[in-house]
Amino acid sequence: MPRVGLVRVACVLLAAACGGCYYPGGPGYSADRYTYESTSWQPWTVALVDTRTEEVVWQQHVPVGYQLVVDFESGGGEKEPSALRPDLMRWQVMPAGRRFGQLESSLAVPPRSARRLDPTFREVPEMPGQVPPPPTAPVQGDVLEAP
Repeated sequence: MPRVGLVRVACVLLAAACGGCYYPGGPGYSADRYTYESTSWQPWTVALVDTRTEEVVWQQHVPVGYQLVVDFESGGGEKEPSALRPDLMRWQVMPAGRRFGQLESSLAVPPRSARRLDPTFREVPEMPGQVPPPPTAPVQGDVLEAP
């Protein structure tokens, strides 16, 4: 009988480790996955920066009551040998507290050694349902200003 108990415990631990995309606070291990949940007092805007050029590659405002989940995959981006953006970033804005789901948006991004997520807070308080200002779409050659 003790062996059956060990098998059950092992199955539960394996399911917890492999069970999909658990979001709040991230997966609890180094998976290159990040979650930003906006509240009235912490409304997030997240930018991805190419650290080689300080170019803002991507930016997303997260409305209050929603969360942004960002996940990086090595090697899913541009394929040519001299690719500047060889990795793939998947993301999704979803209702706050959602624990599982698909990340439906994707973008080729710089490699791990040449990218940085810059999360910042917008002006507070921001009320739920209030539409945050649209993110400025980065234009080729945009440079993030030093503080």
